[in-house]
Amino acid sequence: MKRKAINKHQHHIDKRPRFRLRLYFLIAFVLIAIFLFNIIRGQLVASYGILGMIGGIIVGIFSSRMYHISWNNDSEKVVGKLDLYGIIVLILYVLFEIFRDNIVTYITHGFEVGTIGFAVLAGIMIGRVMGTRGKITQVLKEQKVF
Repeated sequence: MKRKAINKHQHHIDKRPRFRLRLYFLIAFVLIAIFLFNIIRGQLVASYGILGMIGGIIVGIFSSRMYHISWNNDSEKVVGKLDLYGIIVLILYVLFEIFRDNIVTYITHGFEVGTIGFAVLAGIMIGRVMGTRGKITQVLKEQKVF
């Protein structure tokens, strides 16, 4: 229901947020495929990967704050802009990405680090989609478009 509602109101969403959502979803899909392939090959315990993905979703929802989603009265569309809080979140997100392998090595060791890294990245992309879609829905409801 929610997906159909957002698709119905696409003309009220600027191109950039729509493109970002599609890109994040595509990246998440590819990373989940790699993650599942590694589980099937036996290179990863599924529970570690699921924990990594859940952690990634949490980070992704937090990092979706990077762009301030708001209503532009002139174009009558939802737009996303980087603001001061977004810059701070961006810096924290970049630091997390730089030290992601170090963080993952606390959970596991060896060849599983890379695979859990893919799970965390997939979770981050899913979380960013969830967070951004939620904000877009909230703005559309505030503007009584929904």
